[in-house]
Amino acid sequence: MKKLILLTILISTSLLWSCKDIEKKTISNEEATTLLTESITAYALFSSTQQQAFRYSEESENLLKSASGSNVEYPRISVEPLDLTTWPKTITINYGSENLEGIDGRMRRGSIVISAGNFASVDNASWVITFDDFYQDNYKIEGTQTVQNKGLNSNNHPEYSCKIEDGVITSPDGRVFHFEQQTTREWIAGSDTHLYTSGNAEDFCDDEYLISGTHKGVSSHGYLYEMSTKQNLHTNVCCRWIMEGILSVTLPDNDLKCEINFHPSAEADDLCNNQALFKIMGEQLTITLP
Repeated sequence: MKKLILLTILISTSLLWSCKDIEKKTISNEEATTLLTESITAYALFSSTQQQAFRYSEESENLLKSASGSNVEYPRISVEPLDLTTWPKTITINYGSENLEGIDGRMRRGSIVISAGNFASVDNASWVITFDDFYQDNYKIEGTQTVQNKGLNSNNHPEYSCKIEDGVITSPDGRVFHFEQQTTREWIAGSDTHLYTSGNAEDFCDDEYLISGTHKGVSSHGYLYEMSTKQNLHTNVCCRWIMEGILSVTLPDNDLKCEINFHPSAEADDLCNNQALFKIMGEQLTITLP
C-alpha cells in the first residue's frame, strides 16, 4: 500500500485517503484541485447558456410577431428570416463587446447563436446552440449544444434533452479544458410565468430545474474524468451554485472515485449557498465552492 496522498480539494481544503496498488497514472494535489474545479465550472457555464437561450426565446417570438427584426438595447436579439412560417431560423443573442451584467448577476459578452427548428415551447422543437466569441464571467465558451423539447413528462412538467459536443472552455488565466454532456432537464417551477411579458424579475428567478445524466471531460492538465448524477441536481436560474443533488465523479485513469454532495447541511435555510460535501475513499469534508 502506498503512502497516504494529500489531496487539496477546490479551495485550500484537504483530506487524506489511502490507495492500494495503483498501476495507472498518478495525479498531484494541484492537478486534482484543478480538475474538480474545472468540472463544476464547465457544468455551470453550459447550464447557464441554455437558460439564456430559453429566456430570450420569448423575446424572439415577439420580434417576429412585430416584424421589428431586432431590439435596440443589449443584449440585442435578431431573428432571420423575419416571418412566422419559415423554419429553421437563426436567432442571435448579442451581448456586445463589453461585459454586460445579467439579471442573474453574471457577466457576458459576445454572442450566442441558435439554429431553431421552432420556438422552444413547441413539442419536439430542436435548437442547436453555438457561440461567437462568447464569454461568461470572463470564461470563453465554445462547442455545440443541442436542446430538444420532449413535451410534458409524467409529472406534467416540461422536459428537455440536452447534448453538449466538443465543449471547450478557456479560463481567464488561459487554462483550456474540455467538456461533453448528455442530460435531461425537467422544468419543475416557473414555466407558467414569463419575465418578458410581465417585466417582473421574479418571473425569471422562479425558474427551477431538476437535471440528470452524464458528463465527461478532460482537465487542463490532460486528465480524463466522468460524472453522473447519483441524485438529480436541483438548480435555480438566479442561483450561482447547484442547490441540491449528488454527482459521482470517476477518474478512470487513476482508479479514483469520489462524490460531490451539494447543500450538505439540512440546517441551512437558504438552498442557494456555496456549501458542498466532498467524499473520497470513505473520508468526507465540507467545502466552500467558488
